[in-house]
Amino acid sequence: MAFRPCLVVPCYNHSRQLGVALDRLAETGLPCLLIDDGSDADNARDLETLAGERDWLELIRLERNSGKGVAVIHGLRAAARHGYTHALQIDADGQHDPADIPALIKAAQAEPEALISGRPRYGDDIPRARLYGRYLTHAMVWLQTLSFSIKDSMCGFRVYPLGPTLALLERAGVGKRMDFDTEIMVRLYWQGTPVRFVDTRVVYPPGGVSHFAVLGDNLRISAMHTRLTLGMLWRLPRLLSGRHDVQHWSHQPERGSWWALWFVFQIYRLLGSRVIKWLLYPMIAYFFATNRDVRTVSRHFLQHVHEQGGQLPRTPDNRLVYQHLYSFGDAIVDRLACWQGRLRHEHIRFHNQQALLDQRDSGQGAVILTSHLGNMEMTRGLMTDIEFIKLNALVYNRNAAHINDIIRRNNPRAGSDIIDIADFGPQTALVLDNKIRQAEFIAIAADRTPPGQPSRLLPARFLGEPALFPAGPFIVASLLHCPVYFMSCIKHEDGIYDLEVKHFAERITLSRKRREKDLAGWIQRYANELETLALRAPLQWFNFYDFWADAGTGEQQPS
Repeated sequence: MAFRPCLVVPCYNHSRQLGVALDRLAETGLPCLLIDDGSDADNARDLETLAGERDWLELIRLERNSGKGVAVIHGLRAAARHGYTHALQIDADGQHDPADIPALIKAAQAEPEALISGRPRYGDDIPRARLYGRYLTHAMVWLQTLSFSIKDSMCGFRVYPLGPTLALLERAGVGKRMDFDTEIMVRLYWQGTPVRFVDTRVVYPPGGVSHFAVLGDNLRISAMHTRLTLGMLWRLPRLLSGRHDVQHWSHQPERGSWWALWFVFQIYRLLGSRVIKWLLYPMIAYFFATNRDVRTVSRHFLQHVHEQGGQLPRTPDNRLVYQHLYSFGDAIVDRLACWQGRLRHEHIRFHNQQALLDQRDSGQGAVILTSHLGNMEMTRGLMTDIEFIKLNALVYNRNAAHINDIIRRNNPRAGSDIIDIADFGPQTALVLDNKIRQAEFIAIAADRTPPGQPSRLLPARFLGEPALFPAGPFIVASLLHCPVYFMSCIKHEDGIYDLEVKHFAERITLSRKRREKDLAGWIQRYANELETLALRAPLQWFNFYDFWADAGTGEQQPS
């Protein structure tokens, strides 16, 4: 998705200073969300006047004063609803220099997954007590991150990448007042979001209004540092290893070397699937014992299924987690078998195949929404033998490069219909449109956030809790102006796969006035289909990350 920044300005009784600041902000050409954090009646009237005079500014008013953090969070969520990918926070007290905004925006555009923050350059006007207090906070943050990467955590002049930031806010408690800026930066660093700094001038204007409550805010900041220090101790092994929390599923490294996977594949070729599936038991046992993250998220998912009445053989425990991981290994073996020609059409029941044949015969292709539940990769292998049906898959190849390379070496067809979304851009969109015109099909897994690019996330209810889903697949489908289907491939106890195709929509339409609501409706419809599958075949769910934290976060940690 294109880089789309906006301004977010939290404000509380700052209307007198704000007029001049807004005139300077207008020069940036960026739309602005002004968040009134429950200002008094006089300031509220002034803010209404200021907003009415500027068509590039939207005023959002909170009924009562709840703190700077609450105001910023409201602004970030509103920015995401409006379709922006990044939000530049600048305080309303006049301390930050709007002339530095282009430098921050340029840094964010160059590295869109990073949090870009100002690094203050102070003049002689800074109160000494504040300067010394900042150094105390710096020392605490360096301890809490076991790193000197965060140069300044207190500067309220920064550009937030909305995807990872809102995902963090969905899963973790963050300070709501003057403790907000530091805590959210530390927690973003923990989850793997890069933090970068741009030097910026900070002034303390004469007559400036400060809302820092000496007793209350110092107590809150002390409590925040206590929370973060305890959080550091929880994450100590991860921080010492330099791994932090995994921010996105695409950042999870592929387990196993190329040679180890090649060796397993050779055993499979010589001795067949029955032997390799026996060897899976010790291999999965090793994986189970050495990957705490995967154990945690598997059990978390299975618990959700259990609470919603899904088809589980027992209540979630370590045995069921092991069974879950074994199902994943079994799916990989079947994937190898398919590309080697050992699994053929007698091993699959293709429900509603005629729908795709009729669609092909109409002269126009379609988008097929899939997921990481079941074995869609095996389906792609089988599709190559269905005459005149061409299935192209949008995939992220880089965190499974070893296994994909081995499959391609043994079957060159395996890579011929892959479009790597790591390189997604305008040219890719043209390629997709051309394939639809040639009556080909585009398969898109709509349950994971696209890696390596800003993305819009919208919540949908999934297994009893809100989860964030990417809007991208539905936007792409709407732009292609073609029918949309939902496809699943689930293995049954008899070893046969059920490949099912359902008509999802004749077209995905997004009206201008109701765009966000339309997107939310399509995403919820997809989530409903996915939930039905997850309840029916929970052990074939292969999203081994905390799905409710975000399409892009790793293990859920105590907040």
